[in-house]
Amino acid sequence: MPLRQNPDIEMAELKGELLLLNNASNKFYVMNSTAAFVWGKLASPTGEDELISALCENFQGATVEQARADVRETLKHMRELGLLLD
Repeated sequence: MPLRQNPDIEMAELKGELLLLNNASNKFYVMNSTAAFVWGKLASPTGEDELISALCENFQGATVEQARADVRETLKHMRELGLLLD
């Protein structure tokens, strides 16, 4: 099932880091490089398999198994924080 960014989340880059603001909870989140990459890909509806492939293509040395684990963990946290829409 394609996922996408929650349009109510605001984004800003600050000193090389990606910050997200969930206005509903009034909380900020700092994204690591994997999460920031996934967030960027979710600007348009994207499936988990597409995210895994993109991660492998863009992060040198990433294995499919590690990319799958990272993507699943990142998506889990993003869902819990209200950052994504299914």
